[in-house]
Amino acid sequence: MKIAQKIVKLKDGRSATLKSASPDEAELVLQHLKISHKESYRNLNQGSAHWDTVSVEEESKFLADLEAGKNRFMIVAWVDGKIVGGLGLFSQAAEFVRHNATLGMSIQNAYSNSGLGTHLMNTALENAKQIGLRRIDLTVRTYNTAGIALYEKVGFQRIGLLKEIALIDGQYVDEYSYQLLLKD
Repeated sequence: MKIAQKIVKLKDGRSATLKSASPDEAELVLQHLKISHKESYRNLNQGSAHWDTVSVEEESKFLADLEAGKNRFMIVAWVDGKIVGGLGLFSQAAEFVRHNATLGMSIQNAYSNSGLGTHLMNTALENAKQIGLRRIDLTVRTYNTAGIALYEKVGFQRIGLLKEIALIDGQYVDEYSYQLLLKD
């Protein structure tokens, strides 16, 4: 699904442009993913090296498939001519659970606490309602206090604890499971 372009103001007064990631921006999306995954790998499910294995052509096809889909999308945030954040919302395909989606996001450290996460989240939730999604879920590492604060601020409810879900730097870490039920 294609998300309409939207200009938002960050806390420092700069403007950010939020819009769908298009297939011709695949190389820039990959650059962002490499940076954000290197900076925040402890909060994500794979390190930056994973993105070295994804070709621009593969990412372009993935973005084209998202654009053509009806109930899933990726929003990227542009500041000063570069992608600095992104949020993906991926719905279930099976008939009885199509109203469910999983959310993932990444923001480069330089834009942490800038208001960008809130803008990305609110834009995603507005679009999720428009396409008929009812339930969004996500997981977050228990030590990711900034992520937890953002998710709770926009209405996500903690529904569980996933013990030792990831093995990072030789240590098992836990995640919280969150969900948001979208109301009409």
